[in-house]
Amino acid sequence: MRSFIVILVLLYTLAAINAFACQCGGDHRGGNAWELAKLQAEDTAVIFEGTPVHFELKWDLLSAKDGELIPTDIFSPSDWSGMPSMVVTFRVQRKYKGTLGPEVELQTGLGGGDCGAVYSPGLKYLVYAGGPSLDQLGVSMCSPGGWIGDGAVETDLRYLRKERPTSEDLTPIKHWSQQGWAEQEEQRRRSFEESHRKYEAATGRICGSLVRSGPKSDSRGSLAFLSTLGYSPVADRNFGEIKDDDSFCSPNLGPGKYYIYFVQADDHGTSALYYPGVTDVSKATPLEVHAGQTLPNITFHVPAQSSYSVRGFIFANEKPDFSKNVQSHDVVVVLIRSDGDRRVWFSDEAKFLLPKTAYFKIGHVVPGHYFAWVQMPGQDWMARKVEFDVTDHMKFISVDVVRKK
Repeated sequence: MRSFIVILVLLYTLAAINAFACQCGGDHRGGNAWELAKLQAEDTAVIFEGTPVHFELKWDLLSAKDGELIPTDIFSPSDWSGMPSMVVTFRVQRKYKGTLGPEVELQTGLGGGDCGAVYSPGLKYLVYAGGPSLDQLGVSMCSPGGWIGDGAVETDLRYLRKERPTSEDLTPIKHWSQQGWAEQEEQRRRSFEESHRKYEAATGRICGSLVRSGPKSDSRGSLAFLSTLGYSPVADRNFGEIKDDDSFCSPNLGPGKYYIYFVQADDHGTSALYYPGVTDVSKATPLEVHAGQTLPNITFHVPAQSSYSVRGFIFANEKPDFSKNVQSHDVVVVLIRSDGDRRVWFSDEAKFLLPKTAYFKIGHVVPGHYFAWVQMPGQDWMARKVEFDVTDHMKFISVDVVRKK
């Protein structure tokens, strides 16, 4: 079905646009791990140990008000500050550098290829953050630090806690061309495996099966495990595999409560449901994950869900110049569901009937509160955001597109 997309498609594309800036190379400074830990600490404005307690997606496209004009060309924006990002709030447990309160907010990417740092609820991290001020701190996947249980941060912790270095901390670092590189690679492999075992012991899983009703579908659909504290919509660790027999298991999840969210789209319609089989997040049942445990035998009922079409017109204040920066097939209407913890998006190409008027029809839209927005290339075009509700019948709307003079 061309007219249905999930939030991942657009956000992964946006993350890929910024990926060129994300090239994490190894830090080759210092003669040994202890010297490197010292240099990293000196170069960083804020260092602390803490646990993430809230995750929030920030994006001008989502926060704009009804009727507000929004740039149509989000893939080539003139102001990169309007791009999506995650704001992660940490509860600070131990401070090493910087003036910090009990909680601190950090900005990072989404984690889908844009160099964003990804954190799990319920786990403690060593965090190195920087920025123009203590009110504008940021972190990326290239920043030092990480999960406290990871062997990669043990030297950093010993240095910051003013403990004595071990012999491994003071062992000279050998580069790939030097003798002994293979031995160091083997040590890194063993350290990775040990960290993986520790991570499995510190996290838990949710396993169960789907019980479907309605027409049989060739699509398995997708399952997301969404922390009640918030989440990045594109982080890989949110998603679990649905097998051929409709059984599923989550990836390793940090301790805490999670919603299970199921999405499926095919020629029969669309489903967007929370466990145990409801459309509204306020009626959903969160499941609690404990360290080192698997919550088994969860039965997720997937009833047939009604869906409806959304149709309408796009009215432009002047004729788009399809011979230059805009092609007619590049004009796409996007419907973004804004209620609930996870947004479901639908889209379809607009078809120009007159020089300044286009028609669109999007089928199988599940009930909810939406806003409509027009995506098209050209930084001089703006679309007026339109909010509306899909309830129990077809919806007709109109969207204005304005070329700035």
